[in-house]
Amino acid sequence: MRIFMTGASGYIGRVVAEHALGQGHAVIGLARNAQTADRLVKAGVTPLEGSLLSGELLTKAASEADGVIHLGIDYGVGSFEEIMSSDKAAVRALAAGLAGTGKGLITTSGTGVAAPAADGGETNEDAPLWENPILRLRGEAEADARSLAADGVRVAAIRLPPFVYGRGGSSFVPALLKAAIKNDFAPYIGTGTLLTSAVDVDEAAKLYLLALEKASAGVAFNATTERDIPLRALAETIGAATGVPARSLPRAEVEALLGPFITIFLDTSSRPSSERAVRQLGWRPAPTLSLLRDISHGSYGEAISQFKRDVTSSHS
Repeated sequence: MRIFMTGASGYIGRVVAEHALGQGHAVIGLARNAQTADRLVKAGVTPLEGSLLSGELLTKAASEADGVIHLGIDYGVGSFEEIMSSDKAAVRALAAGLAGTGKGLITTSGTGVAAPAADGGETNEDAPLWENPILRLRGEAEADARSLAADGVRVAAIRLPPFVYGRGGSSFVPALLKAAIKNDFAPYIGTGTLLTSAVDVDEAAKLYLLALEKASAGVAFNATTERDIPLRALAETIGAATGVPARSLPRAEVEALLGPFITIFLDTSSRPSSERAVRQLGWRPAPTLSLLRDISHGSYGEAISQFKRDVTSSHS
C-alpha cells in the first residue's frame, strides 16, 4: 500500500511510519521544510515538501495514495480556534482526493472530546461531546471530519488519550517531568484519586494501520491501553523518577505552573474504553511496560538526565 502521511516526522507519526514500512508499505510524508525532509529520508519515508495550508497539494497527494493518515497539525497559525479551523480545512482537502474511492482517511482526535462519566466510570465513543471551551473545538473538528462519510469518504478518527507514552517521548509526559525538575516537586490536584488513561505509542501506531485497512466510514476509536491510573500515583512516579516529592495543590496553582491545557487532564476523570477497536478492528494491544513503569524504569531515563542538565545550565 502507498500511504500518504501528515505528521510523519512527529513523535507518533515516526512510529506509525516505522510500523507501516515494517509491514511492507511505502510511506510518503508531508515535509514543511528541508530539515524535515532529511529526517524523513533517513527514516525511509519519501518526503513531499509542502504545508498543511496547501490544499491543492494535499488533495493531489491523497488522490495518488492508497490511503491517508493525518497526524499533522499546524500550531503556528494562531489561536486554538484558528488551529482547529486550519485542521478542518486540511482534512477536507485530503478528503477531496479520496471521495468515492473507498480508500481510508484516518484522522487524529483525543479522548478528551467526550464528556467524562459523572460517576468516574468508563466511557465509550458514543458519549456526548464535552462542552469544555477548549476541548469542544477539537470535538467539533472531529465531527466535521467524520461528517465527510456522507460525501463518500471512508474517514475514521483515532482518539488518543491524555498520555501517549514510550520511546522516551510524548507531549504531556516530558512536560510534567520538566516541570517537576524545574519546580522541585511534582504537583497533583486535590486528593489525586481521579483516574486517567494512556496508550503505548507502538500500540497506537498499530491501531492507526488497522483502522486504515478496516475501519468503516464515520467511526471513532478510542486508543487506550490503560484506564485506571490514579493521578496522584502519576505525580508520585514522576517525583520518584526526578528525585523530588509529589505535592497536592489547588487547581489554580497547578494551572499557573503548567498552563490550562495540561491542567484539564490533571483534574478530570479520563477512562475511555477501547473495546470498539478490539471488536471491530481486531486490535490486541500488549504494551511491554505500563505508563508508570516506563517513567520509573523504562525509556525516560536519558530524557530526565537531559532535563536536569538543562535546568542546571539555566541556573548557572
